[in-house]
Amino acid sequence: MKKTKKMIGVFTICLFAVVSLFGCSKALEPTEIIVDATNAKYFYVSGNEIDPAGLVITAISPDGSQKPIPASACTFDKPAFAPYGEKEVVVHYGELTASYPIYTCPSSTETDTYTTYTVHVNENGSRVTLTASLVGEDKPFVLIFPGGGYAAVYMQQEGYDYAAEINRLGFNAFILEYSVNMEHPAPLDDVNVAYEIIEQNKDFFHVSMDNYAVCGSSAGGHLAATWSSNTVGAAHYGKPRPAAAILAYASTHIYDDSRSNLIGENASDERKRSLSADENVDADYPPTYNWVFVEDETVAVHTQLMETALEKAGIPHITRYFVGGRHGLGLAEGTEAYGWMEEAIAFWQENSAK
Repeated sequence: MKKTKKMIGVFTICLFAVVSLFGCSKALEPTEIIVDATNAKYFYVSGNEIDPAGLVITAISPDGSQKPIPASACTFDKPAFAPYGEKEVVVHYGELTASYPIYTCPSSTETDTYTTYTVHVNENGSRVTLTASLVGEDKPFVLIFPGGGYAAVYMQQEGYDYAAEINRLGFNAFILEYSVNMEHPAPLDDVNVAYEIIEQNKDFFHVSMDNYAVCGSSAGGHLAATWSSNTVGAAHYGKPRPAAAILAYASTHIYDDSRSNLIGENASDERKRSLSADENVDADYPPTYNWVFVEDETVAVHTQLMETALEKAGIPHITRYFVGGRHGLGLAEGTEAYGWMEEAIAFWQENSAK
């Protein structure tokens, strides 16, 4: 009898050990989920679009164990769009929730005047953002493309400074930080998305879509000039052409300038021609304001080619060749070019009224 009781005791201990070891009891339900959005892709327009690609969602159990959760097992709540401030997407997994930012407002660029929204992050790490700098009042807007050789986007003096001046002159501005180190048509795709975001949220921004203008410097000037073309630009995307193109020391010609960041190392002559703005000016090209310093010799040649094309097509235009400066001076304060933005905005409005 004593031996039997002893064996039963041993069996009970062993059974307890087996249950503990193999978890014969019900698995612990997770009590928390966490979301790592480091590699997330952001896309934000009116409607229901949320792109969860790149999210890493993890469920945490009370014992500290973790398991990955596929995005398909979750639902997402997108916040109402607002022109200012950082917003978050709420992720639901059963009764559990977590959140991540759908766009960001870097402290270095967030002011009472403008806020930067992240549209998406490319696989190569380049970030596409749209910065709103608004006076509202249902005024028209200028969509700004800073330069940077399609390898960078110089947001300060060819972006924020331009926007502040455009606001001072009474109009709304948006600055596009477009894709870099990515071949055509990536930057133009970004312009198309930017236009859609503005159009679909025009009531929140209090802007008018009528008679918008584009403004670009250097490579950004190329982007503005090609968006204005019939072949690869707004018309190609089913969008209205801008009422005016404002170009500052714009590298508009590619045939003799390979721009490998945009078209690759061994682009065909046909590809180069299709992306050379001066070779694609037609009778519907928008009125164009274009300026350059004569000391900026290579780009001055581009400016001359553009001027000739505009004259041939009968397009209203102003072309200025200033002396005493260099490439990349933005508003060019302290030079004879200073004030060009005010003249360009007046030119835009004059031609919008026709």
